[in-house]
This record gives sequence, C-alpha cells and structure tokens, in this order.
Amino acid sequence: MSIRKPPSPITSPQFTVLGPDTELHRVHRTAFRPAEFNPGAGGQTRFAPFSDSAGTSVPSLYASATLRAAIHETILYDVPASAAIKTVRLNEVHVRTHSVLRTNRSLRLVELRNVTLGKWGISRGDLIASGPATYGETVLWAAAIHRDTPDAHGLVWTSNQCDPDNACLFFGDRVDESDFTIVRSRDGATDKSLLKDVREEARLRGVVLTI
Repeated sequence: MSIRKPPSPITSPQFTVLGPDTELHRVHRTAFRPAEFNPGAGGQTRFAPFSDSAGTSVPSLYASATLRAAIHETILYDVPASAAIKTVRLNEVHVRTHSVLRTNRSLRLVELRNVTLGKWGISRGDLIASGPATYGETVLWAAAIHRDTPDAHGLVWTSNQCDPDNACLFFGDRVDESDFTIVRSRDGATDKSLLKDVREEARLRGVVLTI
C-alpha cells in the first residue's frame, strides 16, 4: 500500500482548540516523565519522529482524550483484529505508566478528519487506519503540516483503535513540558489498578494478557 504524498503547501486546515484545564491521558514508557516529550528515540510511529525545515528533529508527545483510548492506542495497539488468538504480554503493562495531564494554556491542533483530509486528497483510512508498513509515508503529513502551519501546536484525530475518542500529538518545539500540569500517575509495575483497567479494555476487545 502506498500513501499519497501531502500537497505543498498544506492549506486551510481546520483546528480544534484545547482550552486551559483540559485533561489528557497518556500511557507511556515509565522511562519518560509524565509530560516528557520523546526527542525522537525508539521506532517510527504514524506521525513521529520527523525533522523541521532546518533538519532538526521535532520532539513529540502523544496523548488521548480518555484512558480507554490511551490504552488502545498503546498497549493494545498492535493486536490484529483478524487474529484468531489475540494476546498481549503482561510486561507491556509493567513497563508503562498512566499519567493524567492538564493543559495550562490553549493549544491549537490541526484536525485530521475526513472533512479536511478530503480537501487534501487523502482518506482517513489511508492516513489514520493504515498499518506500520506505511509509517514512513504517513509521518510526511505531520512534517508538512508542521512546516506549513506555524501556529499549530500539534495534531488531533479520531482514534483508530477506540473511536469516537480523540488522539493527539503535540509538537515539542511549540509546546513544552511546562505547558502541562501533572494531575496523577500510576506505575504499571506497582499499581494494580492500572492492570485492572487494561484487563477490562482487553476483555472488551477479545484480547488475553499473558505472561
């Protein structure tokens, strides 16, 4: 599958504005602080990492509107819907932390929804629902939006794994760790309540947690 390249320039984006005191959920590697941006470490994801026009890597932070979406977009993300037996290792919970963040200011996110994407000549299915093999192409859209929309703080889309909840990515050269207040955090290695929440979401999706 090949993903259409973004137009140049990206024009007339639609925005969602997150006001101050908006709560967001992250299920992140415990090695990262609750509001710490990823500088570009680890593997390729759908919209990160990418570099700006000067070739500098743009740090990124993924978050979701709900805990459910955060779980499905991380721990349960790679479980194929067509798999006869769906499993996830318990260690995927143990190495992660659930953090709740609260925004300290308004943040403008470019909407990756059908209304806007259709104008740009790409479908939501191609950009949001395509598999990991396309990430080298989908990340070009994040880079293009960042380049052509200097007042954008990030991206927002309907979670592919847990619709209709929103998923977000924030640009680390325009949003800082200090733009979030840490409401609370739960370490998956020590707090059994997080494991309980993951088990429930896995059950609803037909996924079994295994050793």
